[in-house]
Amino acid sequence: MVVANSIRGDESPAASTKSDINPAATPNTSDSSTNEYSFFDEAIIYVRAGSGGQGSSTYKKGVNNQNGPPDGGNGGIGGDVVLQLDESLNTLAGLARYAWRPNAFGGGGGARRKNAGGGETSARVLSFRAENGADGMRQNKQGRNGKEVVVRVPPGTVVQEEIMPDEGEEPVYIGCGTITRENPTLLVASGGAGGEGSAAGGPVAGRGVRRTRTPPVGGQRKRLKLTLKVVADVALVAVPSAGKSTLLGKVTRAKPKIADYPFTTVVPNLGVWVPSDLGAVEDDADYDESGNSNSKSLILCDVPGLIAGASEGRGLGHAFLRHVERCHVILHLLDATSKNVLDEYAMINRELLNYGTGKLATMPQVVVVNKLDVAFDESETGEGRFASREELEAELEKVMPHSRLMWISAMEGDGVDDLMERVAMFVKKVKEASAAAEEKSDQDDA
Repeated sequence: MVVANSIRGDESPAASTKSDINPAATPNTSDSSTNEYSFFDEAIIYVRAGSGGQGSSTYKKGVNNQNGPPDGGNGGIGGDVVLQLDESLNTLAGLARYAWRPNAFGGGGGARRKNAGGGETSARVLSFRAENGADGMRQNKQGRNGKEVVVRVPPGTVVQEEIMPDEGEEPVYIGCGTITRENPTLLVASGGAGGEGSAAGGPVAGRGVRRTRTPPVGGQRKRLKLTLKVVADVALVAVPSAGKSTLLGKVTRAKPKIADYPFTTVVPNLGVWVPSDLGAVEDDADYDESGNSNSKSLILCDVPGLIAGASEGRGLGHAFLRHVERCHVILHLLDATSKNVLDEYAMINRELLNYGTGKLATMPQVVVVNKLDVAFDESETGEGRFASREELEAELEKVMPHSRLMWISAMEGDGVDDLMERVAMFVKKVKEASAAAEEKSDQDDA
């Protein structure tokens, strides 16, 4: 059984050392210590199911040591490779190519080797191999089946088989399934069938009659790409320094890093908002058939800030936009102190539209204008900044396709409670509408 541990780094690197690369796909050769990029949402693993055992070719001994009737048993079935849900995990760190800490299962993720440049790296893809089936034995004894291998992954893990084409071409990915609470296990590699023994098929009339026997079958071998999509109710999306982490820290018990420079958030942060009338976190929250929480609390996901060109790979946020796809509502934060607040609003929506299939642009949004405590201070109002809330509200209403507009000060807490209560009711309506649409679709298909 394989257990993948969650890894979360420290928050030591300064802003000047941050990079545009995805750390889950690039090793840190300059510093072998842990760092704050240790959010692994992608991993490549190799799985190999067990091969079937060989059938036995034995015969009972007759008079004068002659061969009597065949009594060879069939070979055992090879073990399977299975992915299984583990609620205690929140990243794919234990399965990633470059993990800075040793893994519980002693795999290559924690082993470091010297590369050509003199730095340390761990480029070997982790391999999981199930046990082969045992060979059959005389007296019609079938071989023992091989033991399966269980690889534990966090909820929301999307599994794809990577097909390597001819040299120079991009790999092709075939979907295998998604690990959710509704489907907690996924068979990714089936063990091979055992070979037939000499006694297979029963006795044969006449001596010396040959019979074709089925040989053992090898187990499936696959190269899998695992992609984690965080399961949350609300995604916080904005440009850098708009106050997403401040809002998350205000309404939840999460402790995101908050500083006065852009790209403070470099990995997604999760937090749980609990209504004030509950008083404590619900420990007995249940889930529906789709794996969505039925509790009154909300799971919030703080995604790193987006910049222009994020859908094409610029900045940090593009690497984590996939996590927004599994959310129900997007909380679009705007910085009221920005001189380009309208342009930033349009840019974020444009990047959501250009990402992937454009699904993110169709998701329900709630626009939240933050930093009201310092936004319209006459002493600090400069060229390009709006002088009043009414002026900014009028301009936003011209470009917004909906009327869901809220005003808060995350730092001071003004309007935050009202915002969360309204968002909770809106998320509930979105979930109900989505469930009704799925039910209608199933009825139409039937």
